[in-house]
Amino acid sequence: MSVVVPARDAAAHLPDAFGSLARQGPGGGDLGDDLEVVVVDDGSVDDTAEALEDAGSRLARLDVARHPVPRGVSAARNHGVRRATGRWVTFLDPDDWFYPGHLAAMLRSADRHAGSAGGVDFLVCDQVRARGRDRRVVRAPEPRREAVLDPRTGIMPTTRSTLVNYVQVSSRFLSRRVVDDGLAVFDEDLPTAEDREWAWRLLLGTSAYAVADSPGYVYRRQVAGSLTDIGDARQLGFLAAYDAVLDRLRAAGLPEYEPKALRDVLVVLHHHVRRRGAYPDDVRAQMVTRANALVSRFDRDVVVAQAARIGHDRAAAVRRQGVHL
Repeated sequence: MSVVVPARDAAAHLPDAFGSLARQGPGGGDLGDDLEVVVVDDGSVDDTAEALEDAGSRLARLDVARHPVPRGVSAARNHGVRRATGRWVTFLDPDDWFYPGHLAAMLRSADRHAGSAGGVDFLVCDQVRARGRDRRVVRAPEPRREAVLDPRTGIMPTTRSTLVNYVQVSSRFLSRRVVDDGLAVFDEDLPTAEDREWAWRLLLGTSAYAVADSPGYVYRRQVAGSLTDIGDARQLGFLAAYDAVLDRLRAAGLPEYEPKALRDVLVVLHHHVRRRGAYPDDVRAQMVTRANALVSRFDRDVVVAQAARIGHDRAAAVRRQGVHL
């Protein structure tokens, strides 16, 4: 199997990530030659290169590629996917880590389902969110464990968060056929929210998945420089991401999923409205203009219904910014 690691100025965290990769066999041992680690250094200017050299002695199969200048996390992941040779492919951001034995448990789950009408296209796992010393388990929003499921059942209903909203990239364990079908790559034109568009595309484009019981991975929150904390126009990438989702739904003739897509737009939009003090006036103005353009693409009855479903207070907060609901 292959783990793709996009790394930019990641020297401070890579030792933890690589240490966890060295403990991925059964019982927290070493997977040895069964584990290929593909790292794409995305134009780092810190000591990432030295950290990668140190990792070479800890990992049996380490493949390192470098971008002379930064091209973004999506380009780095895509480059890594193209180099990956494993039967299964997953991702690990350099500031996160896997619990011991996680990948071995995911492989066992994949093998368990191999005889189920051709096996599953991908697996999903739980995560643990880390803030300093605090840890919080976040379970994948699907209670049926180790059962083969239709991916499109992970989209609805509109009334709650579902698998399509569980977008953390490292929670997905992708089969080779998903990679070969081009579903493992990310939209490099999106500055943020590339994982949201990707989650929709994966659920719409595959036939079977399962939620695996595994130790999971740890997602480190509040990392300096994280795109989730920036206050510039890159944060508006979610609007372009949902434009792409809507295009895909209409091209596939799937209007039944449009209310869910709009509900997600409104929830994310409300999140940004709450953070409006973090954005300059011109960015806030762009957000309102682009949000109105996206909302206007949906049927008016759908807009009215979903504005009601997110609740009066949230809808009112979005309207006060000038978005027409």
